[in-house]
Amino acid sequence: MTTTLVDYYDTNEAVQLRLHKSLKLWSFYVDLEECYGTFQTCKSVYDRILDLRIATPQIIINYALYLEENKYYEDAFRVYEKGIALFKWPNVYDIWLTYLCKFVARYSDGSKLERARDLFEQCLEHCPAKFAKNLYLLYAKLEEQHGLDRRALKIYERATNAVEPKEKEEMFNIYIKRCGEMQGITATREIYEKAIESLEDERAVRDMCLRYADLERKLGEIDRGRAIYSHCSQMCDPRIHNDFWQTWKEFEIKHGNEDTMREMLRIKRSVQATYNVQVNYMAAQMMVASIGEDTSATQAN
Repeated sequence: MTTTLVDYYDTNEAVQLRLHKSLKLWSFYVDLEECYGTFQTCKSVYDRILDLRIATPQIIINYALYLEENKYYEDAFRVYEKGIALFKWPNVYDIWLTYLCKFVARYSDGSKLERARDLFEQCLEHCPAKFAKNLYLLYAKLEEQHGLDRRALKIYERATNAVEPKEKEEMFNIYIKRCGEMQGITATREIYEKAIESLEDERAVRDMCLRYADLERKLGEIDRGRAIYSHCSQMCDPRIHNDFWQTWKEFEIKHGNEDTMREMLRIKRSVQATYNVQVNYMAAQMMVASIGEDTSATQAN
């Protein structure tokens, strides 16, 4: 086989010099060896593809799976590591995910826990937010099964900061659920507060506030629940979010008194006035802009 260093897509080179880097031909070759060759001949073809640096992420995964089928587990893990060295994000995502799943499954008794932790940390170090969710969930599951609850919850907490904004609410919900199951529902208070502070979507914040207030009600912390409703009210226009105000009203009917009901109504009027001012301001701005356009058009004529 030729060892000339050429680019397969360099049309200035002769076809004969570029042919040895044709991935399609090498793929046909490796398929042929898998069907009719021996383990060693097939392995040598895969190794040659890696040496030529023409492998794709799928070739890496196929090679590792082939080694695994023949019970060469550590060799398969080394192939994944070679693939990780060859590719960068986002192309390396499938290699990392397959590698981690296979490694965790291989040592499902937790005997290689520290090594697995090192792999996850290495993977997540430069992982883009788009791909973080599944990897963090897999990492946390590993800790729940073989590690410490405290470490698992810490991973869930990291995940809430690492995922994309549109996935934060779901990640917080998972974090709250797992924390409640491991440490009790009172331990979820801090998570609710962090979620309310960090979520960007107002709908998600409102839902989180309502759930938090309901939790405090169930725990008998009526004043804390009322304070949460008061905080949430500032983002609830009575003309649009009537369900929120009805929920708060029912809360006061069951747990409050005349004074607390009066205070709730006062806050509702205040919020309504604030939103009215905002609407009037926007209308005035639009009117000024419209007058400015009409004036410019008149002067132009």
